[in-house]
Amino acid sequence: MKHIKYSAQPKNKAKGSYHVSCPLDLYKALLCCTMFLQPFLAPMALYGQPDPSLKLYFDFDENFSNGRVLDVSSNGNNGLQFNPTNWITVTNGVFGTSGAKFTRVGVMTNDPPQVYPLSQYIAVTNLNGIAFLTNATISMWARFDAITNGHNAVFMMDCGYTVTYAWSPSLASNSWTWGKDTYENYLSFWVYPATGGNDKILTWPDDTVGGNNESTTNYNLYTVTIDCPDNQAIAYYNGQPYLTNMINLPWIRIYGTASIHWLCIGAMSHDGTPQWGDDNYPNSGFFIGRLDEVRIYSRKLSATEVQALYVGSTFARNLAIQPIGSQSVQVDWASLSNVRYQVETESVLDLNAWTPLGAMISGTGRTNSITDSILGQPVKFYRVRVLAR
Repeated sequence: MKHIKYSAQPKNKAKGSYHVSCPLDLYKALLCCTMFLQPFLAPMALYGQPDPSLKLYFDFDENFSNGRVLDVSSNGNNGLQFNPTNWITVTNGVFGTSGAKFTRVGVMTNDPPQVYPLSQYIAVTNLNGIAFLTNATISMWARFDAITNGHNAVFMMDCGYTVTYAWSPSLASNSWTWGKDTYENYLSFWVYPATGGNDKILTWPDDTVGGNNESTTNYNLYTVTIDCPDNQAIAYYNGQPYLTNMINLPWIRIYGTASIHWLCIGAMSHDGTPQWGDDNYPNSGFFIGRLDEVRIYSRKLSATEVQALYVGSTFARNLAIQPIGSQSVQVDWASLSNVRYQVETESVLDLNAWTPLGAMISGTGRTNSITDSILGQPVKFYRVRVLAR
């Protein structure tokens, strides 16, 4: 989570005027805050240094209308568009920044008599650092928008297939799938062992509206950690452990299909290629809803680090502070329309002692601002919390 510390220092003691601390002083102040809050920091970067275990990271904040979702982990595992006439669009994300929207655009009928809802999918064909993993963390914020989806299967991430029917049984072994099975309103994580079949090793709670309404009311954070040497997998829901189980595999791998290994995000790969039209797939399991903050790490995050992915993602980005005269400051942050924010303050950094500064503020789609008095307060911390996502 991001806090800005205002440090008032007399420029001229006789006159008692104030100024915001210089960049070096601000750096030291933020470093002090970072050291205090280290157990609660999202593990993207500490002190500005990227986490080398973060191998894929889609924040969807960059322009992806050109058919490419940038992997901001710098590993080159970009998400690509292969259906030339059907692609994800921009929507509100979890920070008050951007996310990806998967929209129903029709149905697939190339597997008669089956008819499947059709939306979009993202293909990851470069697998730098994620093709084989003995330890892993896979995490995403997701909101399900399909009110009526016919209780069809929904695949959030898929690269697996049972070895019994795969084009290449040896390459398909230890592959995996993360999604919802037919007539199940909860997420599951499956693996495909070399012995055949599939093992459902983890599940998450049913957080849908209920009945035939398969939507959720907001974004939720779904995370799985995997430790093959210790034979453990853990499902986290909104930053909290939900279920622990054995994984019973020496490693997990991304399969896709025999001719090209790839990860499908938003549909079932179905042992097909990512190309659109060269075979029948993807043709099912399409996700209808919104995604943000998709991450794959090459290590198992601790419970505290997973909690930080949730807690740290509930605060606005691009927070800045500047003096207004000698007794006030202006707090600025990047906002989106249809998102509400609450500015909070405290004079002593305590995670449980934040005080609201005024009423909640609706985002404008531009930079939002609020002014606050710092009269008689030598140190003050600010944060901007996202209230509606």
